[in-house]
Amino acid sequence: MTYDALAGMVDKTFAFSLSRTFSREEAEELTQEILFQAVKSLNTLQDDEKFEQWYWQLANNTLKAFRRGRARLRDWFSYDEVTLPPYEDDYAWEKDQEYQELRKKIAFLSAAYRDIVVMHYYNNLTCREIARRLGIPEGTVTYRLSIARHKLQKECGIMNPSALKPIALEIRISGEGSYNGADRPFPWQYISDALSQNILWHAYREPKSVEELAELTGVPAFYIEDSLANLIKREAVIQPTKNTVQTNFLIFDDPALQYGKAHAGKLAQSLSAPFYQCAQALTEQTLSLGVATAEKPFDELLCLFSLLALDESVSQYPPSPFEKPPVRYDGNIWEYRGNIPGAACEGGLGMNKNLNRGVPASYSHYVYSFSPFQSQKMMYDHELAVCAALLQGKPLTDKEKETAAQMLAAGYLRRKGEEIAVSMPVFTAGQYEAFKALVRETFSAFFPLYQKEMQRYVGGYVSLFPRHLKAAAERNGFYLFVSMFTKVVSVWLSQGNIHIRNGAVCDVLIGHSE
Repeated sequence: MTYDALAGMVDKTFAFSLSRTFSREEAEELTQEILFQAVKSLNTLQDDEKFEQWYWQLANNTLKAFRRGRARLRDWFSYDEVTLPPYEDDYAWEKDQEYQELRKKIAFLSAAYRDIVVMHYYNNLTCREIARRLGIPEGTVTYRLSIARHKLQKECGIMNPSALKPIALEIRISGEGSYNGADRPFPWQYISDALSQNILWHAYREPKSVEELAELTGVPAFYIEDSLANLIKREAVIQPTKNTVQTNFLIFDDPALQYGKAHAGKLAQSLSAPFYQCAQALTEQTLSLGVATAEKPFDELLCLFSLLALDESVSQYPPSPFEKPPVRYDGNIWEYRGNIPGAACEGGLGMNKNLNRGVPASYSHYVYSFSPFQSQKMMYDHELAVCAALLQGKPLTDKEKETAAQMLAAGYLRRKGEEIAVSMPVFTAGQYEAFKALVRETFSAFFPLYQKEMQRYVGGYVSLFPRHLKAAAERNGFYLFVSMFTKVVSVWLSQGNIHIRNGAVCDVLIGHSE
């Protein structure tokens, strides 16, 4: 078990090492050393359940020993960072402001130029010796040295006034994959550090070079290059040219927000009345199927059933072309999506689903988070197993009882007399098939009208995004087909058509066919 656990720690260990060393080479060396020490020390692990605690304690001890060794080997000057290394303050020239500025500028050069400058001016190597060491033509060294001088004089010392003000992006994924954020991290967790977020923001609208990103972010080019290597590996950026990168997913920024403000409200106003009539009819007929409601009020069920109707019907009434996302580096099908503060994805709807496919007699969990409903996380497989046991009247194991206690605290379960019950409506597999037939019947006249209006709206929306992201923007049109409902709900609330309780949650369990 522990050897398999070690294999799963490689990426995490490299990320740990990269954030605590001066270069990618050092990070790779430290990663190898940590893994070697872990394999050598496995016999000291007394409890497999405490593996990660044991592992990170060993990693920190290995890091301390590694730093002591590297401190003896590293040159007096580190050109890969802006701050001076913590050595004895014996030399007056270290305090020289002009030298400090030059050193900072060198740090902001990309590796192709920085290495040549350091070798030529600080290691006293000739262009011929540098060419031999780097394995490139001498003419290339001479040319790059000339370009580097120009950059040092004209570019690298001029910082953007906002360079040191980081952008806080919220990055998530849309698609499929078996992740839980712990032992199976979500893809966005690998690119959520502040530097990655700033690179992704600055390279979103237009391609950027390493030097441009260094200037815009206020971070030395060395760290930009390390971060870019990870962003390329994680398929978060593309390389339009050899020397530039560009963000490879949608970021919902001010233009998207302003478009929604200008158009979405008017569209929702025109659609609200016929939508409400269909939603009322659908809710009444669905309740006649005997669906378990968890004692939810009619208006809250109306919103839930309306969202399910939209979700199920978007493929029949597509508002834009749909090209499936590619298979990603981890073998799953998904894409990143980013928001900046104050500019959420139009509609403000969060949709999370644990489909729990391939598990007999079990359930999927759909969660819709939007105002005025309270946000709720989707349940994981082991929590759905508890729900299935309760719904089927099976006794809980000791471990499931522990999970159930946590689910009660989180609001997934509720006490009903002396029993424990689920807190959300439940469809059996047969009831859900009947529900889909009701959707087709009750919305047959409305959805063609809705599709036409949404096609017009989505067409303008797609044009707001960078051209290389057109397919992703069109996929987002499918999301808008559903998320426009949040604007419709706002109209219903303002007109007094519905009332939603404080703290209400919009989620549902849908049974699988046995």
